[in-house]
Amino acid sequence: MHPTQHIQHADVPLSLQTIAELIDEEEKEQTEVLHLTANETVLSPLAQRVLSSPLSERYLLEHLEMRESSPARLNNLLLRGLNRISMIENSATEVCRQLFGSRFAEFRCLSGLHAMQTTFAALTEPGDTVMRVATKDGGHFLTELICRTFGRQSCTYVYNDDMSIDMDRTREVFKKERPSLLYVDAMNYLFPFPLGDLKEIAGDTPLVFDASHTLGLIAGGRFQDPLREGADILQANTHKTLFGPQKGIILGNDRALMENVGYTLSSGMVSSQHTAPTIALFIALHEMRQEGERYADRVLENARYLAGELHRRGVQVLAESRGFTANHMFFVDTRDIGSGPEVLDRVVRANISANRVVAFHHRDTLRFGVQEITRRGFGKPELDEIASLLASVLLNKEEPEQVRPRVRELARRHQQVYYTGQEERQHTPPREPAREPAGEPARESVRLSGQETPVRRPRWIGIHLAPSGITPRKEAYVRARELGALAGEFPHQIDSAGNISCTDQDGRLFVTGSGVYIKDLAPDDFVEITGRDGWTLQCQGDGPPSAEAHLHQLLRERTNARYVVHNHCIVSRQMEENEGLLVLPPQEYGSVALAEAVAEGAAQSQVMYVRRHGLVFWSPDFEECRDLVRKFGARTLRRR
Repeated sequence: MHPTQHIQHADVPLSLQTIAELIDEEEKEQTEVLHLTANETVLSPLAQRVLSSPLSERYLLEHLEMRESSPARLNNLLLRGLNRISMIENSATEVCRQLFGSRFAEFRCLSGLHAMQTTFAALTEPGDTVMRVATKDGGHFLTELICRTFGRQSCTYVYNDDMSIDMDRTREVFKKERPSLLYVDAMNYLFPFPLGDLKEIAGDTPLVFDASHTLGLIAGGRFQDPLREGADILQANTHKTLFGPQKGIILGNDRALMENVGYTLSSGMVSSQHTAPTIALFIALHEMRQEGERYADRVLENARYLAGELHRRGVQVLAESRGFTANHMFFVDTRDIGSGPEVLDRVVRANISANRVVAFHHRDTLRFGVQEITRRGFGKPELDEIASLLASVLLNKEEPEQVRPRVRELARRHQQVYYTGQEERQHTPPREPAREPAGEPARESVRLSGQETPVRRPRWIGIHLAPSGITPRKEAYVRARELGALAGEFPHQIDSAGNISCTDQDGRLFVTGSGVYIKDLAPDDFVEITGRDGWTLQCQGDGPPSAEAHLHQLLRERTNARYVVHNHCIVSRQMEENEGLLVLPPQEYGSVALAEAVAEGAAQSQVMYVRRHGLVFWSPDFEECRDLVRKFGARTLRRR
């Protein structure tokens, strides 16, 4: 099929044999195309292999800190886990620490746009303003629409004619618009961003840098070091200069921000993170640890060299005075040689892949990238050949059809993938980067005494349920309902999350049932806990109690708590430092470990925050418990 041939609508579905043949033909044609698009890459054989692994048929759920060994759990969903893949993810998190200086990593985003949507949802509220890069200055063409779709407003950075941000005028926009998030979302750019200056303007406002194009260069210690320079969050898709699959990643050092992002993903943005591409991403990150510096150096060298050779042959390449580029891509100004779509058509007909973009104050350009051909082993001799072929097409010296056979032959000669970490050669061991992030440790936690018990505890408590229509006494129910209504207003609270317990006048302990809506409780939403026999709770009611019933039972047993409220909320760093709030390490939902950590922590505080999970309030007195919930509820009106 000709590269630009019109695709006919199918009146009859294709046969599977025809589909297989079309795939074979498309794959064969890819080997004859010179891929100079700036937004694609090529995977290593190992990363490519896992995309068709049987593991692609299995779920990989939750963030690693909340994922215990098999069986895995997401809220009340239990299934067989992938323990060995969790080991690989743990290693990939350490690789990100070394490459990017990030203490926390989120691998569950399905794409770069999904990562953008996640940070918008996690770090802003409807009605907030997001500062972004205007499309005419190189910003992503969908950011403004996503802002509006999510109920956010937007304003833009101010740019100079030389493609740099005008910091003085941008500061004026910031003071006027008061954005809740600074988002650097450029897709067409050549040089590093002044992240330190932007963070000085932003102050406590989060600064997010989207490095979808340059993440691989950053991993190689080139281009810039966003988290060191001032970005609070570094996020990207993973298939441009980072030679991974089409996935998304979010990195950072601010625990509160990153846990907010993680909870937002868990509670509404993703369940399956697509296991096979996730594993391929882990592989790519480890390959980058081995080869990143060498690869990034060659990408920069190739980009500047090819841009220079095209310019020497008479092609108008932007930013000549600044060395054309400081990353993997460069831009050809097409205004003197034809309209962008027409020029791109000529290039594609020659079997050369590129992007046409309108950027930099409405310049019509072709965007070229060298990241893929660099991984194919292209060096200066091949780049000279490319420059001659491409210049002939761009300047109309030859028809594309005349050039195409030479392009095909050149592409076919370079099918091997390099920088895989598995080449048969001697080289120095990979570096241990000096980019140690400053601040608190990754798993800051309260050290709880007695975590090792002489009797081996189970992972979850057992439940023995006797069917019954029993309900709490009216006064206890009314009070529990009021507490549930207050707790249900917190950010991050969803309809099936959280649990409430009360002890009525007869001394009977009632806890909400599994999956009930705590914001609007009914009398039959409660289950009575009548006792405990070893590691089994004895209960009676219409259905199973909350998975965290053991937490309530232990608090009642050890503290004489008559009212306990547990809801889902990710608190800010400022709230963590509030006097009286005890911060506990992450624990698996519904686990005995969670119940025991909370019960022991209750000796120090009546309000506890379990990281990546939520708050626990307890008191022997209803009014005191209600006041605690109200007090903290007023402080969590904003998600940050």
